[in-house]
Amino acid sequence: MSDRWLRWFQPTRRDPKRDVDEEIQFHLDARIADLVSRGASPDDARRQALSEFGDADAVRADTVRIDERIIRRERRADWISEFIRDARLGFRSLLRTPAYTITTVLCAALGIGVTGAIVSASYSILVRPLPYPHDEQLVTIYSDNPGHGYKSVNISWPDFVDWRDRNQTFSGIGIFTWNSNTITGGSGDAERVTGSEISPNLFAILGVRPAFGRLFLPNEDDRGRAPVTLISHRLWLRRFGGDSTLVGRTINLDGRAHTVVGIMSPGFNFPDRGDVWVPFKTDPALERHGNRGYAGAIGRIKPGVTVAQASADLHRIDALLAREVPDENEGWQAGVLTMRDDLVGDLRRPLEVFLVAVAMVLLTVCANLANLMLARGAARGREVAIRAALGASRGRIVRQLMTESIVTAVLGGVLGVAIAWWGVRLLRFAFPDQSPPFYVKLGLDAVAIAFIVVITLVTGILFGSVPALRTARTNLDTTLREGSRAAGTGLHRSRLRGALVVSEIALSVVLMVGAALLARSYKNLAGSDLGFDEHHVLSARITLPSSDYATRGEAAVFYQRLLTDLRRLPDVVSVGSAQGIPFSGWNVQGEAHVEGAPPPKRGDELIAHYQYVTPDYFKTIGVSLVRGRWFNDADRDSLNPVVLVNELMVAKAFGGHDPIGKRMGSSGSDHAATVVGVIKDFRHYRLPEPMGPAVYYPYASYPGRQQTIVVRTAHDHPQTLIPELRAAVRSIDKRVALYQVQTFDEVVSRSFWRQRLQGNVVTVFAALALCLACIGLYGVISYAVAQRTRELGVRIALGASRGRVVWLVGRQSARLVVAGVAFGLIAAYFAVGLLSSLLYGVRPTDPGTFALVPGVLAVVAFLAAVIPAARAARVDPIIAMRSE
Repeated sequence: MSDRWLRWFQPTRRDPKRDVDEEIQFHLDARIADLVSRGASPDDARRQALSEFGDADAVRADTVRIDERIIRRERRADWISEFIRDARLGFRSLLRTPAYTITTVLCAALGIGVTGAIVSASYSILVRPLPYPHDEQLVTIYSDNPGHGYKSVNISWPDFVDWRDRNQTFSGIGIFTWNSNTITGGSGDAERVTGSEISPNLFAILGVRPAFGRLFLPNEDDRGRAPVTLISHRLWLRRFGGDSTLVGRTINLDGRAHTVVGIMSPGFNFPDRGDVWVPFKTDPALERHGNRGYAGAIGRIKPGVTVAQASADLHRIDALLAREVPDENEGWQAGVLTMRDDLVGDLRRPLEVFLVAVAMVLLTVCANLANLMLARGAARGREVAIRAALGASRGRIVRQLMTESIVTAVLGGVLGVAIAWWGVRLLRFAFPDQSPPFYVKLGLDAVAIAFIVVITLVTGILFGSVPALRTARTNLDTTLREGSRAAGTGLHRSRLRGALVVSEIALSVVLMVGAALLARSYKNLAGSDLGFDEHHVLSARITLPSSDYATRGEAAVFYQRLLTDLRRLPDVVSVGSAQGIPFSGWNVQGEAHVEGAPPPKRGDELIAHYQYVTPDYFKTIGVSLVRGRWFNDADRDSLNPVVLVNELMVAKAFGGHDPIGKRMGSSGSDHAATVVGVIKDFRHYRLPEPMGPAVYYPYASYPGRQQTIVVRTAHDHPQTLIPELRAAVRSIDKRVALYQVQTFDEVVSRSFWRQRLQGNVVTVFAALALCLACIGLYGVISYAVAQRTRELGVRIALGASRGRVVWLVGRQSARLVVAGVAFGLIAAYFAVGLLSSLLYGVRPTDPGTFALVPGVLAVVAFLAAVIPAARAARVDPIIAMRSE
């Protein structure tokens, strides 16, 4: 230990190269002298000494390397020892001022905690590798039609086959489509489980293997092969109790026995939350290029190939198809997305907004802490001056003060870990059904903790550097002669603290403008005229197994009996069914045309939404009839069908003229249909996507196995009907399961989850920044009042009224607020462009929002300045001047 201290008294740093040269020369000189004493000539002695010593350059290099390593180790040990000593001193200094310590640690904890939570969540969603090997090679392929504005829509089987067989850049492409199955057997009643139909090579393309069993064989998608299935690890445990003998046995899916060939690994999901996967089977003879009804394709590009090159390769094939089958493929092309971009989807922009917002919060925290440290540094001016007078260098003082700020940040970081943990858990509840997608692993793992450590150190450096440098520049003579009061009244220090408060207010304005715009956007969405009444309505989806309901007549009998039974239930007002309810994702479209109208030009075809509904469906969900009549039980003729159309269809297809009695055709039927009624437009697609032209056929004319039941009840809580609904289904067929059972209120609320999340998160950030800015403003004004106590006492003694004193203090506060608001509004004007794609019904530069925010901030800032101003007005002149 004594050697370590002695090194500090050495006049110069050691030079390893010079030391080694001196050491080598010493040994050579000693050997030469020894040889000369034995009778050798000086020249012979030197040659022999050099020969015996060996390669001097190599010895010199090795020795210098060893010596430099020792010096680095000693300096590192010295630095660590100094840091520990400074940290202990800083910790003791913080303990002497508990109010300051609690305030700064809490501020740092809030900033570090919320930043850690958002950065951790963003990393999990945007950066963390997907649970597939070499996930950067995986892409999702959809169909695009730029001319019609279609992007990422379903694909057709023939298009997929051409992409698969004619590409040059993919090692494999597989097709998938959404599916669900009713499973019976095992433990429990019949239940509907989600999954998908996949080509046999799809999971191999993903690079996944089952935990037990095998994947599908290449020919197991042949229509004549026995049914096989893969099931999830979760379903295996829940439904079959983890039975290790299940592989090779059969389970019942949709009334048909399927052999279980494999059980997937724990945590595996595809495409999102699947439990059952079966081979994709189709009859190629029945497929057309224009029948784009399958979800999409997954491809793995070859090593060294970029996504742009793979996309260009598929576009080359699309150009060939446009020439080969122009009626069905002209204008269509493959849309290639990385799998991550496809999974993240619309979440990317909100997360980018959150990252920008949380960075502003962290900067506000740093500015607030820097302000507090400047005030503390002013109070410690005499202490710092004495340290400097006793020999401490400016660098040594800066290092001590920086260490103290890092200690504060570390204490805040420890508490921030708890805040981040709570914040991450809270973010889980923001997702629909309080369950994030399978690829999102929200939690504080090693990577998240590393983020928080980095954020903690950066925060400590940011808020500590300027106050440390400013405090270290204390004027010794003035401070030692006049005390700490002189150290705190410097013009530069006052301007710096004011600038920090202005920056806090400006950042708060930007966040408040963003939060107000997002809140108004969510309010506009939630307050949109949906065109239907979502209250008091319960919905449930049913898919009848094809093995038990092989004909459309059998399906029609089931649904007719179910609807009849439900109408008899008490409190039930009306019952109906449709293929898809609003906001459910049902989006089947096709071409529509009016009989007798001239055919449209290629590319100008009228695309309409269509589906099959029962007579009372629209009355049940609260959609009104504009003209004509509703469907009735007699509307079951499939050769001469009748249809209902919406107002948009009337405007686009019939030029706004009365369509009743006119005939039209669409992809929904092979025969032209007579229009018997017009319904009011309502929002079927998830907002803000607008509804387009729509045509509706009576369910009885073309019964299907899959329908969504809707029940309107007089009860305020329609979910109380769920047990009776399940009992009604079981009384008809115990093998049929209900799924997606939810009220319409839940359907609507769930459709707004992203808008609600982004509005709430940014609002919380804005409120936090506003509070910090007000704390900073309060601190600056309070400190200014304390420093001007003598001046204010003199003014009052000379006759100044207390109102005049309040005005003097308020003017300083108003000057800071006005400057902060001005800078904030300018910054907000340029920053709100980031929000443009997230807004609905409000412009990014909405004048009302830009006028409201300064008013709110002015009121809050006024409240923050009231207490210091009132304290200034109560200054006693005698006491103020006696204290000096």
